Amino acid sequence: MEKNNERELLPDVVRGFAIILVVLGHCIQEGSGEAYKAGQSYFNDRLYQFIYSFHMPLFMLVSGYLSWKSISKAVGKQERRALLLRRVSSLLVPIFLWTAFDYARILISNYIEKKPQPEALVFVYFYNALNNLWFLWAVWWCFLAVYVIHYFFKDSVLIYGCVFLMMFILPDGLGLGAYKYMLPYFIAGYYTHEYARCIDNLFVKIPKSWSIVICGLAFALLFVYYNEDSFIYLTGYKLIGKDALRQLTIDLYRMIIGFAGSCFFILVFQSIIGNNIFDVCIKLLKRLGTNSMGIYILSGYLLVFIIGRISFDYRPSYMLNVLEMIAVLAVSLPVTMVLEKIPILKKFIGKH
Repeated sequence: MEKNNERELLPDVVRGFAIILVVLGHCIQEGSGEAYKAGQSYFNDRLYQFIYSFHMPLFMLVSGYLSWKSISKAVGKQERRALLLRRVSSLLVPIFLWTAFDYARILISNYIEKKPQPEALVFVYFYNALNNLWFLWAVWWCFLAVYVIHYFFKDSVLIYGCVFLMMFILPDGLGLGAYKYMLPYFIAGYYTHEYARCIDNLFVKIPKSWSIVICGLAFALLFVYYNEDSFIYLTGYKLIGKDALRQLTIDLYRMIIGFAGSCFFILVFQSIIGNNIFDVCIKLLKRLGTNSMGIYILSGYLLVFIIGRISFDYRPSYMLNVLEMIAVLAVSLPVTMVLEKIPILKKFIGKH
């Protein structure tokens, strides 16, 4: 990964691939007709299952990997505070800004339609914020956990292990189930960067093609057993109050398949970077990856307010979903790039 600057290019390329999967998955959910969406039929869709088996773990691995550099460089107290403030600015500020935008839209709509306004306005606003843009919340909580363990416990493996075990006990409400599911991937990405040379030395004698085949076969075999129970949104994460053995089996299964799928595609993209045949593809993925947060945010609004309404009476069609995905990316990418250049608006997409 250190040769030919692949270490810097690979994370953006992987994020570009992941954001394509995010948008495609959302198009399958939102753009296949209201009957399909209302019946939650997408949970039985094999392409949807394929995407959700690893795409968010892949994103979180990259997030943890990239966080190592900023955390390791922030040595003094002032640098640590500055780092924390930067993460607040890039992750939490967009959440509260977009929630305010949504809330203002609802208040205006209620006023025009002469509907009663929600009571306890401040409470409703913060409650909505806690449920908005869940992946940014996941990155924030995972970053904060690693930040605390790094600076106060010197990256103690024992503490990480205790935190991991605690996740099976803590409740799943307000999105905590999904955040807990993401934490092992963030930590793994963080440690991958910290011990990159050790990992390179460990696998130096293993041909990369063998690694790709092994990870690919493992992922394919595991995916055979992927079903509705494998979705974190449906079965949650905690063990308490459930059939503990069954829940633990589900938790470990989806964790392992997430790692297998992520490692497979990381190795694939690592192997094709630098190959002139894929040069255009790599450049496009890099552009999407560097703007992935803005695309993630804007695509949600495009899907709910435009694609979802246009496709209200449609029937499921992968060809249609791919066209919807292309349209959403074609709009959200340039809009993100424009917002980035406007000082007041760039905070909406997490730019400083």
